[in-house]
Amino acid sequence: MNKMAHPADIDSLPAEAHTLLLRGMAQYRGDPAGAELLFGIARSQAPASLPLYRALVKFYNRECQFDAAYDMAALGMREAARLGDLPPDWRDWTLDMLNGKTASFALLTLKAMAFLELRRGNTDASVEILDQLRQLDPSDGIGSSVVAALAAGI
Repeated sequence: MNKMAHPADIDSLPAEAHTLLLRGMAQYRGDPAGAELLFGIARSQAPASLPLYRALVKFYNRECQFDAAYDMAALGMREAARLGDLPPDWRDWTLDMLNGKTASFALLTLKAMAFLELRRGNTDASVEILDQLRQLDPSDGIGSSVVAALAAGI
């Protein structure tokens, strides 16, 4: 799929996918399996939708499915990198490459990955991500210092 096939606004969703996302969010506490199914269908309808990745990361984290949350965050981060013309590996990013909403989403998702690495017991991997975030976001605009404080306490 080429870049022109994606909406310019990363927060926009096709109506059907948006409806499925809302239904899944409304029912995730009472029926997590049903919500997961709705999220999956929505994702199949809008595979480049960054908000869907965000919702799935939050869903899996709340369900204490940290491996699934991490995997979804990694997929969302790679999609944001693709949409934002960033290298696919976050280790290759530099501060001057980061601008726009997709770069912001990529950084926030990278922060989520650092947090999820802590939840998965991978402190060294979390610290590696946090070190990169300190260079990519020296003013701590995304708040990665909060995750860094958690990592330091482990």
